[in-house]
Amino acid sequence: MGKRTYNVYKKRKKSSPLKRFFVVAVCAAVVVGAFLLMVKLTGNGDGTDSGSAQSSDGSQGNVVVPSDSDAQNVIAAPIKDVEVTSSIDTTNNKLPDEIKNLITGYNEEKYKALGSLVYTSLEDYFDTSDKYGQMYADFCNTSLKFLIFVRESRAADLSFETASFEIKVTNVKLSNGVFTVNYEISEAVDFEFSPVTAYSCGMEVEAKIAKGEDGKYKFVQLAEDTDVNLLIEEKVMNYLGYDFDEYYLKDMTISDDFNSTQVLGNILGDLKLEAEKNITEQAEQLAKFNAEPSDFAVAATAEHEYDRDAAVDYAYRWVGTDNIVRNSSFSDYSSYGGNCQNYVSQCLLAGGIPMDWEGTYEQQWKWFDDYTEYAETAEGRTPSWSGTEHFYDYCNKNTGDGLVAVTDCNIYSGAVGDVMQYVVDGWAHHSVIITKIIYDDNGNVVDYLINSNTTDRVDFPLSAYGYTDIRLIRIVGYND
Repeated sequence: MGKRTYNVYKKRKKSSPLKRFFVVAVCAAVVVGAFLLMVKLTGNGDGTDSGSAQSSDGSQGNVVVPSDSDAQNVIAAPIKDVEVTSSIDTTNNKLPDEIKNLITGYNEEKYKALGSLVYTSLEDYFDTSDKYGQMYADFCNTSLKFLIFVRESRAADLSFETASFEIKVTNVKLSNGVFTVNYEISEAVDFEFSPVTAYSCGMEVEAKIAKGEDGKYKFVQLAEDTDVNLLIEEKVMNYLGYDFDEYYLKDMTISDDFNSTQVLGNILGDLKLEAEKNITEQAEQLAKFNAEPSDFAVAATAEHEYDRDAAVDYAYRWVGTDNIVRNSSFSDYSSYGGNCQNYVSQCLLAGGIPMDWEGTYEQQWKWFDDYTEYAETAEGRTPSWSGTEHFYDYCNKNTGDGLVAVTDCNIYSGAVGDVMQYVVDGWAHHSVIITKIIYDDNGNVVDYLINSNTTDRVDFPLSAYGYTDIRLIRIVGYND
């Protein structure tokens, strides 16, 4: 991709005392509103008032799980008309047309729901007479419900009216009447608040498809490698007693009495409570920053500046919009937990931040080869180069020469070229680089656009992820 000619939109206007007073009032309203919503949510894990939810740890309670039809009946606002275009490439991997239609139809339905931010059940695409089919129907519906909840809760308008996706089938196997289909999805989405199209590619999916009792092909398993699905998968596997780091849900054995509707309903309730807390805190940060940005200026200094433009240029060059793009000068860790931090580290290196091999391993940041090397030599690599949490530790513990960074700032005080991390249970799961800042007509920050690997994302909204615990790492420069 070519160099972008813009990084920010709308020069911000200096805030007035009246505006600061107004924003303080907004902060107070956010807190009160959040409290009322928390009270409502505690009535049931899915936001209803009746009954008490069973915790996802399996403890008993009076469980009331609203049906999909109930969720649709409470819709008051008109549904946005979402135009979705799609294609499926089965070159060298032949599939019956009915299966092609199943795959594209499922995804079209999901994109329309996300575009309108109105939930619709995906259950008809699954063989719910099969216990695995029922579990994956509940799983995918839970994922959709949660992502809609998160996006609808954000300050930025994350609805969209147009989207397109392409499915590339990479492998097909047929055994005992069951098709195992591996495919990748690339997408282009025009989010309502953003002036540019957001691209994603390399989203991996494995599906098992067979004929149901009605003689039609349906999903029996559907493992989609997305941030929301990973969040939910870990909680389901914890419930089943499996180690998330060692196994995949698609390989698990479930008992005949496993009530996936109940378990996933409780997981959804837990996720919503946590997300609502995080989003409320971030809304307060946003209001405070927009009231007086100068209050959040970085005091730290460095001997040498960070070349943000060079870092962002690299971030656009080595990411794909419809096919995965990697710099072959470095290893690709997509199959070993993710390539996101490796990509971000390369961006910082392109921005002039030098590798650092002095001090303890926590004070080093280097990549010369693929093997781990903690010695103070220009050899091997350290975990901080490709590991998200290890990079955060390096930013906090490095002294003397090398990177100068400031962590845990107001997340909206960042600049293009800074690093954002998505955190789950205190551990960074994903790192991205800020490529643009979107402002409203009054000069207030609305959201960031970011680029990332392992799924390649270009100009994707920071707040459109399902991860809601977010931290900022401000890159100041470096010392030598």
